[in-house]
Amino acid sequence: MKKIGIIDYGAGNLASLKNALKKIGEKPAIVKRPCQIDAMDGIIVPGVGNFGAAMESLRVFEKGLKSYKKPILGICLGLQVFYEGSEESPGITGMAFYSGKCKRFPAGELKVPHMGWNNIQIIRKCPLVDGLTEKDFFYFVHSFYGEQGENTIAETEYGVKFSAITGKDDIFATQFHPEKSGEPGLLLLKNFVGLL
Repeated sequence: MKKIGIIDYGAGNLASLKNALKKIGEKPAIVKRPCQIDAMDGIIVPGVGNFGAAMESLRVFEKGLKSYKKPILGICLGLQVFYEGSEESPGITGMAFYSGKCKRFPAGELKVPHMGWNNIQIIRKCPLVDGLTEKDFFYFVHSFYGEQGENTIAETEYGVKFSAITGKDDIFATQFHPEKSGEPGLLLLKNFVGLL
């Protein structure tokens, strides 16, 4: 069994993520201090809320995450903080694992936030998406989205196309909530554990 650490910086629903990991046979640990990071086989950075507030809370973990040499998975806001910045909080820098910024969905016919079930289009092979198809739906809740680029593994369309899954080296992230996405979400979490 792998030691999976969930970063607790006050911006995520840790209970549902812990329960999802338990469903796939894991016993995750809550990481409350940066000194705990290196003892883990893999790290998950969850998140719900505001980019700027999240980055303010994550600063204490940033150095440890950037020097970590094992797989990391960001979820929802956890994906957005891996970019260089966000229109949500101008002037606040993200962790810059990925180039580009997060943008707000344009005003128009579609409601913002993008909330509910949507499918993904896999555009690049990666072990994280093994077994997933365009017929699988995932649960999204977000008003901002990551720009597409060389790090995009899968995209979703909601008025515009955006990065639904990203990956660079051992840094992965999903804009949707795998812990709230039924069997496809559990499969993605299993795939992440398989990378450890």
